[in-house]
Amino acid sequence: MFRTLFLFTLIVSLFFDCNSAKEESILYKLELSDTEGRATSLKDYKGKVLLLDVWASWCEPCKEAVPVLEKISKDLEGKNGTLLGINTEPELSKAELLKASQEFGMTYPSLVDRDFALINEYKVEGQPALLVFSVSGKLLKIQYGIVERDYPKLRASFSNWFTAP
Repeated sequence: MFRTLFLFTLIVSLFFDCNSAKEESILYKLELSDTEGRATSLKDYKGKVLLLDVWASWCEPCKEAVPVLEKISKDLEGKNGTLLGINTEPELSKAELLKASQEFGMTYPSLVDRDFALINEYKVEGQPALLVFSVSGKLLKIQYGIVERDYPKLRASFSNWFTAP
């Protein structure tokens, strides 16, 4: 009887151990492009809080969001976090993308969501959008529209973002 109970417990615990292994976040499986058109993965940012600024060159509110996001980017320096731009215009050339990011005043790097994989996966419904991911790639927040008055609240959220699983 004891042996049967022991074997049953062992089998059940092995089953749950195998199934409880955390699956890697879909975020790290998405393929985006750098400004040269080369495929790149967000897997390089695994283990960091990742903020993604979804933007387009024609989007005036996206341009207005950049000063706030620049402050956030500076605040992330020396911390375990990164801000990246995610452009949604696959038709833009490298020169057009760089020109738009310069005109917006962006100093943080941008990638391009050429096949809208990120947009579709996280059901991004507008621009500008700020997506915040935990160190494990869990989506913590989507905010549409970023204006100066949002800065204090975003900055105050850092402690929650950096401690989220």
